[in-house]
Amino acid sequence: MQRRLLKRTIAVSCIVCVLLPVRAQVPAAVHSPAQNGYPAKPEKYAYALTWPQILPAALFHADTGKGALACDLGDSTLFGRLYAGPEYFDEHNTDYFETRYAQQVEIVSGRCLLPVKPYFDTGNVLNVNAWTNGGVLGYRLDLLRIRGGRPVHAGLFDGRVWFRYDGAGARPIVSITEGPVVALLQSDHPEWMVIAAETDRPSSARVEVEGIGLFASPVSATRHELHVSGLKPSTAYRYRFLAIDGRDSAVTPWITFRSAPHRGSGASVTFAYAGDARQSSGGGEFAFLGVNKRVLGRLAEGAYRRGVSFLLFGGDLISGSSNTIETSRMQLKTFKQGLAPFLYSTPVYSAIGNHESLLHQFDDGSRNGIGMDRWPYDSASTEALFAQELVQPENGPEPLPGLPPYRETVFAFQYGPVKVIVFNNNYWWTSHKRIAEFGGSPEGYILPEQLHWIERELKKTEDDATVRFVLLLGHEPVFPGGGHVGDAMWHNGNNNVRAYKVGDGGKSQPFPMGIVEVRNRFWEIISKNPKVAAVLGSDEHNYQRLLVDARTPVGVPALDDRDKNGKLDDGVLSPDSAFGLPTWYIISGGAGAPYYTQQPSPWQGSIVRFTTQNHYVLFQADTKRIGCRVYGVSGQLLDEEPDLLAVKRR
Repeated sequence: MQRRLLKRTIAVSCIVCVLLPVRAQVPAAVHSPAQNGYPAKPEKYAYALTWPQILPAALFHADTGKGALACDLGDSTLFGRLYAGPEYFDEHNTDYFETRYAQQVEIVSGRCLLPVKPYFDTGNVLNVNAWTNGGVLGYRLDLLRIRGGRPVHAGLFDGRVWFRYDGAGARPIVSITEGPVVALLQSDHPEWMVIAAETDRPSSARVEVEGIGLFASPVSATRHELHVSGLKPSTAYRYRFLAIDGRDSAVTPWITFRSAPHRGSGASVTFAYAGDARQSSGGGEFAFLGVNKRVLGRLAEGAYRRGVSFLLFGGDLISGSSNTIETSRMQLKTFKQGLAPFLYSTPVYSAIGNHESLLHQFDDGSRNGIGMDRWPYDSASTEALFAQELVQPENGPEPLPGLPPYRETVFAFQYGPVKVIVFNNNYWWTSHKRIAEFGGSPEGYILPEQLHWIERELKKTEDDATVRFVLLLGHEPVFPGGGHVGDAMWHNGNNNVRAYKVGDGGKSQPFPMGIVEVRNRFWEIISKNPKVAAVLGSDEHNYQRLLVDARTPVGVPALDDRDKNGKLDDGVLSPDSAFGLPTWYIISGGAGAPYYTQQPSPWQGSIVRFTTQNHYVLFQADTKRIGCRVYGVSGQLLDEEPDLLAVKRR
């Protein structure tokens, strides 16, 4: 584990190297559309600033004579406002830290002054935290750009800056720009976990844990993942994170987290599930750098107040589908900003969605062009960037030679009596209509090595007395019913849809099973395990709970493709007799993306609850049962199933 942390710390300290454009060799598993004369498409997002430009090290400078921080955006065409306020408000009485904006200053020709003196003046209404020689302010940039004599909105950007103040002047110092993030709290190793953070300049870092000790980073870097050990199971601890640059240091308040229980612990466990937080209509925080920060933040706070031990997320964290690492990284960091108060104390485990796609995009004259998972796969693919930005378990399968890594996008972990298996059915994506030509995989497809891994992980649970309940999580709906009947793991019953890989002879070869066969094989595997309480999906921006068993009309290629053209015939479809025990399938895609209403599907009669409201699913498990409740963004109870395994006992 220590080797993995050191490797990541060094790699991210050289992040600028990754952001530069590269002319990478085309992987042997695919053909490049560029070789057929298709030019690269330009990036579809046009943000006024890049992620490095909004870091405090780039934005803020000392203004020693005026008791203020000078802000320079480096672009005289930008105007607007800078909002600021204490990042950690009233830290002695607060357990959920959110920026409290208290100031606004005008940005003119890309510049402004942010006064900090009022936070230190006795009797001033802004002097809330009794700062002495420095503090930390959260800030928001709301920008306009003048084009053709007219103002055009140029984006919202959030950050935070630590500073020193000596009574006359102020200067920015090393700042913690992301985190601290609590990660890898799980019963597989309740004695250790990880705390991660990023800074705006290379720094050393340490974590202080009360009653345990001090944990320091091995190198000076901008990204740190600190291995915290010596924990006792099911115990509350207080910690703080420190970033150190010479004589300056940025320090967080003391924050509380609880270590994981023993595997199979008899104590009850509460956790939440949500998905699809990409931006929606409404402007402002509804469409904040690819993320609906407003809805995401409210749902996370609701789950926090209900005492969850962790949050499962079903993918589509961002709007994404970008063709630059820079844009995708900025959006993923915005997602983490939206969850920041939650992540200080509670881990998130996420599947990868289709909107996380980081692509090489080529112009073939169509609206969307040709998109392919970006290469080089080990450093610049969808899967690689996701693993760089999130801290997740690394116990997934090995990929086929020459394909993207599964590391930190496919994994399993246990928390108390619950085992969670996260799979990736958005792996190695290529535009559907061009897969046979160039190679790649369609939405919803699971390659054989991952399918075998899922089967092995489920097999392990059968004789493991510490595992009482199993949940599986993958983004693309296994049984779509509201927005993605035409793709996901169904593709309107077109079993011709499958992955293709370029072989040794340079010809693109199909994988043996079509999408419907893959789906049915997947469900056959999971439905034979008596501990599987539910399979979870997202992608459709609603909530659905449906029961699937050996009588559900799902479609079987051998029975329903009567004219043998690879497509299941219209009309009543066959159930799959290989499906074993009845199993719940739950879609939760209500974390902020634009809502989708219900569509006709062969299994619509099996749907017992459907709603388009923003929501999250709250699971509670003890020694006897696992159940769930679904809460809307206002706290309204939308659905309830007290015992998810009861259907298997009927």
